[in-house]
Amino acid sequence: MSDTLDRSNVTADADAATHDWVDTGTVETSLGNFEFRGGYPTDAASKRLHDLRTLNRAVEVFLDQMPVVSWYYVWKGVAEWDAGTPNQLLIWQELMDSRTLLLTGNSETVYALTAIDTKRDGPVVVELPAGLLGGAADLWQDDVASIGPTGVDKGQGGKLLLLPPGHEGAVPDGYIVARATSYRVVLGVRGFLVEGKPDHAVGLMRSIRVYPLSAAAAAPAQTYADVSNTDIDTIFRDGYGFFEDLAGIIAYEADHLASAQWFNLAAIGIEKGKDFAPDAERRALLDEAAKLGAATARANTYDCTDPVRLIYPDRKWERLFVGGTATWDEKGFVNSDHRAGFAYAAIGMSPAMVKKIVGGGSQYLFSPRDGNGNYLDGGKRYKLHYPANIPVKAFWSIVVYDAVSRSMLQNGNKFPTVSVYTGPEFNADGSIDFFFGPEAPAGKEKNWVKTVPGRGWFPLLRFYGPLDAFFDQAWKPGDIEPID
Repeated sequence: MSDTLDRSNVTADADAATHDWVDTGTVETSLGNFEFRGGYPTDAASKRLHDLRTLNRAVEVFLDQMPVVSWYYVWKGVAEWDAGTPNQLLIWQELMDSRTLLLTGNSETVYALTAIDTKRDGPVVVELPAGLLGGAADLWQDDVASIGPTGVDKGQGGKLLLLPPGHEGAVPDGYIVARATSYRVVLGVRGFLVEGKPDHAVGLMRSIRVYPLSAAAAAPAQTYADVSNTDIDTIFRDGYGFFEDLAGIIAYEADHLASAQWFNLAAIGIEKGKDFAPDAERRALLDEAAKLGAATARANTYDCTDPVRLIYPDRKWERLFVGGTATWDEKGFVNSDHRAGFAYAAIGMSPAMVKKIVGGGSQYLFSPRDGNGNYLDGGKRYKLHYPANIPVKAFWSIVVYDAVSRSMLQNGNKFPTVSVYTGPEFNADGSIDFFFGPEAPAGKEKNWVKTVPGRGWFPLLRFYGPLDAFFDQAWKPGDIEPID
């Protein structure tokens, strides 16, 4: 009998070895070692494996839900400004500068934002003048209504009526109707400078009115706030607070997620109709997950390895929308890595930002690296060359951003920008050179953006109304080349 048992043990051991089964011993991984006895995890191993599973799911939740938490923070920053008047319209009348913490904001167009809540107000009316660009987006950064020549108003303005999710009431005539998939909506518009001044765009924005449809007969006075030269924070957190914010969003909003997303949320303690109240140990785990998620997002943003990110085969310039769509599904499925890479550095996942519109629309080039492939260093000096005849109908600009905050670089100057509006000096052949570094090269102050030692930075090259030479690459910018 004992001989039979011995042979059975030998067979079992051989089967385990043949199949690489986890048996008695230590499972060694890059994430730690886990002890097993007779195929069973020890108590310590089981505890750590369960924590690791939760950590992994929380990281995926962070990356997957980053767009909604990011856009919620824009909504929150606008809604809570000053006294927090409902439907107040914030206008950067003197242009947005580096005091505003906003993901890759633009200092060369006039911005206006308002935070709308259809759960609080019911259907909301937005009276729009002609001549503005922008749109309304739900918390998932999905388009609700585009505004402008290719938008729902055809560039002519009108009365936009935003309906809440599931709204079944009658809709009156005379409105451009759009249905949101979240109760909270951010409406943002921008206007171009005229003769280098914001006055015309500001005048248009100050004619916008936002009010509940129920108050249409006696709409309240519109609140306008000039938020130029003020400190506004619209950027989400990278710690445990991210999950607190997400839990609050899920509790308030209409159902908008796929079943797999609900499972991952529930796995980390976020469920519809239940309080989110993790104990201290789980809070610490989620804080770690948020930081790991943010680190992963930074790798997606600053070190994307997908070849389709590159715009030119011989340059370091990359697409903000890797894959060429604002829905991230160019292969028939959503590429969450590309979406998370964008969402960590930018906002506004609008198809209008991707479309090829010769002489209209806008295009963006981004790179965190110099021509040698090294990350841009605020303590070093660089040069960027534009060939002559920059192919734009409207304007071009270069804005420099902080790699940490992803907002305009706070370098001691109001605008870390050089553009068609700032009066840079061109070379004799019509080309132009730009300089970046802690100090301006002698005589090149108008073509220089100051950088900060110890701070990583990256530029966005904007082209508004790009022409054929931009799209067919007959014209293309040089790389950012180190001078030292």
